[in-house]
Parts: sequence; C-alpha cells; structure tokens
Amino acid sequence: MLTVQNNFSAASHDRTFETRDFYLACFLRCAGYDLMDLRAEGRRKVFVFRDRPTRRDDVLGFYGDAVSVRPLAFAATIKDMKGLLHNA
Repeated sequence: MLTVQNNFSAASHDRTFETRDFYLACFLRCAGYDLMDLRAEGRRKVFVFRDRPTRRDDVLGFYGDAVSVRPLAFAATIKDMKGLLHNA
C-alpha cells in the first residue's frame, strides 16, 4: 500500500514528502534524500523527507523496478532505518 503525502513546512520553507512504506523510505535514503523526521502515527511511523523535483520519477522508478541502488548500501540502510524505528 502506497501512502504518500506532500507537505509544505512554513517554518523551514521546505517541501516535504511523507511515506509509511518502509522499503521506499530505505530506497529514498539510498538515493540521497534527506530524512527530516520520523513521526508516530498510532502504532505506525511516518518517514518525512525533504522533497525533490525528481521525487515523482524516483518513486515510480522504485515501484516499477526501473531504478537501482548499491545493494550493500541498501542493506545497511535497512538496518539503520530499523534501528530508528525501534529507538524512536
């Protein structure tokens, strides 16, 4: 299930992109997106990233299996992100 949200943070004047999809969040981290926040939403977590103009294409590429990241970097990012989830 893809749940995304675009937000505009008035305080920082940055556009943000939110997702609850853990593996998409890991991919975005590997692709160089800045993780700005990890917010609780009930029992689930929402990953908040600084948005980029290319984000739509990046997300579609991820779900369309049309992009790649370094496998070891992806594995390390999965471990790091799991650590964030369990310590947040």
